Amino acid sequence: MGFEVTRQSHYFHDIQDNQKFQILDDLLFDCIGLGCGNWHRPNRVQGFNSGKAFGYALLTYFASMAIDFRRLPFCEDRIYAGYFGRTEQYKDVLAQLAPSRVDSIVKELRQLYEHTQAALKRAGLDNVSVRREIKRSGAYDYPYSVRGAERGYAETLVMLRRSCDVLGIQEVQIEMDTLNSFGDEGAYVSEVKIELTVPATDVFYCSALIGDRLGQQKTMESGEWILINRSPTGLVTLPVSSIVYRPDMWKFNKPIAEDEARRFIANHEPIVFRPLYKIERPYGTHGVRPSVKQLLARQALKIFSEQ
Repeated sequence: MGFEVTRQSHYFHDIQDNQKFQILDDLLFDCIGLGCGNWHRPNRVQGFNSGKAFGYALLTYFASMAIDFRRLPFCEDRIYAGYFGRTEQYKDVLAQLAPSRVDSIVKELRQLYEHTQAALKRAGLDNVSVRREIKRSGAYDYPYSVRGAERGYAETLVMLRRSCDVLGIQEVQIEMDTLNSFGDEGAYVSEVKIELTVPATDVFYCSALIGDRLGQQKTMESGEWILINRSPTGLVTLPVSSIVYRPDMWKFNKPIAEDEARRFIANHEPIVFRPLYKIERPYGTHGVRPSVKQLLARQALKIFSEQ
């Protein structure tokens, strides 16, 4: 029997609108939903349901506080590194984040998690089975080739699966973000997919349990699950069998040899130390300088401290 996903449409088909979680904070609503991807929100952040951008970066930060978890500072989510030094574009958004606003958002996210967990418990779900569809990098026309496509995530997963199969490896570690979107509807046929069964406690929220706002597009795509990765390094251990690809959608130049498979595994280093560069703006003196009196006082203090 093949892999069976846990379908929200089966377990939550009778949930009423007044039973769904209504997101109150506008910024949090944008971070989870479409944000500026919704034509009603042209000047807001792009939300997670539209793509992994600034809204997702904020959501990851809020979530880490809501679930009382942080990744190691040198293994933080890759999304953060892309926004260092880009203050002008987002400074108006960040200016909204006074401690009281952050506390309110974190409290609301914690309530969303608790709401989700209560619904999963009522449905009798101790585990959920979900699927993540991954498209190729787009570097090749059909039939697809993995040669020279080492930068492609889908291609890397294919090579990882093939190498493990040759060497008889049953488990593998890969890096995942703190929050990851999975689905249960199979909206499109992908070249690679990850199929996982995880504890229900790792479900942060899902589309069937979040309400929409009147006059706006749906907050989330139907059948979407958001899972929490609690690993401090970002690494998760997966059964190799959870990486699934369709052989008819890939072209391999030759069978992979054992020595090639070993080299690939040896060079596959999933732990990433992120270079989060410190970018400081120089502060101008604006013609202001210490008086002679202050300079003399500093010199006297230095002489006194050396005695």
